[in-house]
Amino acid sequence: MTDNNTILDRINQAILKISEENIKISEENTRFQKSLKEMQVAQDKRSAETDKMIKERAAETDKMIKERAAETDKQIKEMAAAADKRSAETDKMIKERAAETDKQIKEMAAAADKRSAETDRQIKENSAETNKKIKELTRNIAGVADSNGIAAEQMIYNSLEKDMKFAGIEFHYIEINKHKKIKSLNLEGEFDIVLTNCDTISLIETKHRVRIQDVIKLATEQVDNFRKLFSEFAKYKIILGIGGASFDKDAIKEAKEYGIGVIQIINDKVEYWTGGIRTY
Repeated sequence: MTDNNTILDRINQAILKISEENIKISEENTRFQKSLKEMQVAQDKRSAETDKMIKERAAETDKMIKERAAETDKQIKEMAAAADKRSAETDKMIKERAAETDKQIKEMAAAADKRSAETDRQIKENSAETNKKIKELTRNIAGVADSNGIAAEQMIYNSLEKDMKFAGIEFHYIEINKHKKIKSLNLEGEFDIVLTNCDTISLIETKHRVRIQDVIKLATEQVDNFRKLFSEFAKYKIILGIGGASFDKDAIKEAKEYGIGVIQIINDKVEYWTGGIRTY
């Protein structure tokens, strides 16, 4: 019995102790909750103060921004006004300088036109005088050339007429400046000296100065034109000769290559080279 009482006492003591511990825990919890509430109140207070401070600073910042924006707008307007003023002054200066430049250009153009007109007048006067002198000189040269050509033609004609022979062939007729025109053919030609017998024609071209192109023209164009203009000699053989007082370089060589006889006036004599002459 005693042992049971002892056990009960111990159990009761343990329960009492646990109750005391629970009371202590409850008290501690109450104090913690109170402290927590106090901390929450303090936190709310600080948060409210922080919000108030943020709003105040935001208001100050907005005010500062607006003031600076207003100042900036003012400065921009002042700068724009100054720029407009400078632009107007620049435009005025440009217009004044442009007007002055136009005036100078017009004056220079007028002076240039005046000089040009004077120059044109002088050129025309000089040109007219030069043309006059050239025409006179050309007439003189042409007269001399014609005279020399006629003289050469006459000397060669006289030499051929005397013997009536060319390249060892005897001829019965001789003509000078044989001319013919056929309207239907739109063709006209003149041949300086023409020698004729019963089957052969000799065409002699005469120049004071014989050039290569004279040789080529005789061998090609002149022969062809003669046959067209004088069809009655269509079956005749044709031999060629070219004569003059002087020959350009290679003109004699060209004549020999075409098989054309060469007749040259040397001093007062007429010399013949007819070796290698060919029939056309």
